[in-house]
Amino acid sequence: MYPQVMIIPRFLAEGQTIGVTAPSFGVTEPTDLVRFKHAEEKLLERGHPVKKTPNVHTADESGRSSPLMQRVMELGSLLEDPSVGAIVSASGGDYQCEMLMGMDWDFVERHPKWMQGYSDNTVLLFKTTVEHDIATIYCGNFGDFGMEPWHRSISENLEFLEGRRKSQRSFERYQDGFADRVTGLEPFNEDGDVRWISPKGNVSFEGRLIGGCMDVLEWYNKKGNLSMDGFIQKYSKDGIIWYMETYDMDESRVRKMFDSMSKDGWFEGVAGFVFGRPLFYKGADYQKTIMDSLKEFDVPVVFDADVGHKGPRMTFFNGIKARFDVSDGSAELSYDFSA
Repeated sequence: MYPQVMIIPRFLAEGQTIGVTAPSFGVTEPTDLVRFKHAEEKLLERGHPVKKTPNVHTADESGRSSPLMQRVMELGSLLEDPSVGAIVSASGGDYQCEMLMGMDWDFVERHPKWMQGYSDNTVLLFKTTVEHDIATIYCGNFGDFGMEPWHRSISENLEFLEGRRKSQRSFERYQDGFADRVTGLEPFNEDGDVRWISPKGNVSFEGRLIGGCMDVLEWYNKKGNLSMDGFIQKYSKDGIIWYMETYDMDESRVRKMFDSMSKDGWFEGVAGFVFGRPLFYKGADYQKTIMDSLKEFDVPVVFDADVGHKGPRMTFFNGIKARFDVSDGSAELSYDFSA
């Protein structure tokens, strides 16, 4: 038997510092530098100084912020700094998986703090929650705090980090992919109407939330370098809600991934699936492909959720009990932080 021991880090206190580090890509584009400076100013206005590690604004020819052990050490410096209350990733990228070779997980467990990011940040966030029972946050990288004006998703994200919010409504409009920046302060474009799609009609479901970027989850499952067994044994009695969002996947990979995950028991105890709006996807209809792949599971499946690469992003807490109420194209997400 595994004891149920999900660690919920302390929320940001008034005046506490937000740490920023670059576990994958560094941030060096001129417009992004403007955006980061503005993010620091906006957060300081709200009472939170920002501490950036040296690798935030450096990058090699491939985009890596720094060598893998420097990335590990700089993350560790924020974890052990008592003035830092939460850590937000500078960026996504392609190289966070390299850090696994140098991570000291006992150190991470001794210094639990909120860690937030999305996309490639799934590497550390997912493993931290699944294998080390520390809740993490799948939401915007640090640059999101630099938009002007702040979108509702940004102010609510900070309220979650501060422990002042326990629920969130879906948004009204979304940005359909990446957009070029001119000033660096651009808010989300409003390219389309948000509409959560539920093939089963209006649904409500609850369970322990877990997931991330599908591309990274596929990698973990293929490599076999992560065990879901303990997480499932400890938390399946609560029900498990899987959320996923796609960066660059195709139909064949999606089908193979779900087949392998199912055979490996990843979806034991599942209470529902939530899928974000796919960014780059090639092949037959995305929703049909997923519904076909998950037909053995008689649970709610929801599409076009406000999570992932097509912002705005709701704040998804890995490892926390959550409830989704989806009706008429909108959704309410609420959390129970008591257990």
